[in-house]
Amino acid sequence: MAKKPAPATRSASPAASHGGHGHDDTPMSSANTISSGMDYAAHEAMYHRFTNIAKWGIVACAVLVIFLFIAIHPMVPTPAG
Repeated sequence: MAKKPAPATRSASPAASHGGHGHDDTPMSSANTISSGMDYAAHEAMYHRFTNIAKWGIVACAVLVIFLFIAIHPMVPTPAG
């Protein structure tokens, strides 16, 4: 008869439960502080670039849908027959 493996135990350390990759257990209020290490001008420029690409992508898709509708289903009356 084979022996059962021992059940896995959880570590008491919060850092160990996160894989030990540097998470700390600070309250959420400290997460709302502004970090001096962030480049906010670059962040805002990238955000505006992303929204601009998304806007023009949606416009391009709408134009494509309208073009395909006209190409596949022309607005020409069918002959009576």
